[in-house]
Amino acid sequence: MEFPKDRIYHSVICALAFIGYFFSSFSLLLTPSPAALFQSSYIISLISFFIYLPYCLIIWFAYQKNIKLMPLGRLQWNTLKAPFLTLLGLYFISLFLGSEDDSWVTEIESITGFAFFLFALSVMFIAPITEEIIFRGFLLNAGMWYGNIGKWVAIMISSLLFAAMHTQYESITTFILIFVVGVVLCQVRIGTRSLIAPIILHGIHNTISVVFLML
Repeated sequence: MEFPKDRIYHSVICALAFIGYFFSSFSLLLTPSPAALFQSSYIISLISFFIYLPYCLIIWFAYQKNIKLMPLGRLQWNTLKAPFLTLLGLYFISLFLGSEDDSWVTEIESITGFAFFLFALSVMFIAPITEEIIFRGFLLNAGMWYGNIGKWVAIMISSLLFAAMHTQYESITTFILIFVVGVVLCQVRIGTRSLIAPIILHGIHNTISVVFLML
């Protein structure tokens, strides 16, 4: 990938993209009844569809128009076999070791009807797009042009923040597994030099989770 003209300026831009993403959902506090809204079964879908998705697409298009260091790229299925099997293995490990997550699972199982349909769409399609743009896109790019050490610092930080943002989970084991998932997806992004590959893998991983949740 082309070297950015000003590494520090570029890193600041990437960090600001994450900060904007983190605080974007706080805009709901400005609504007339935020407490009732955050207790709604539609809250995850609302944030995903109307806050995270527009925000991430806008900043990605703006970034690509001006800096061009986060291409969507092409999908080559033969490069996804090993990371897919790795993610699948991590998921099944989480089923056996993530025993403290029962409260989150119970809460999701209480969502029914159209609310669950929108939730499933958010998890399977919207989350992979938005989270890959932010974590394997902007945050990873923030350190990619500082040598091998900078690359690994970016991988570690983006994966730690990726795991930390999944605050619905209570198990430290699940936190570690999500961190490892983040590292794997970073390696896929670096290896394929594209954003579409980690998006697809993330979507498949989340779809498997939703299917098992429905069983």
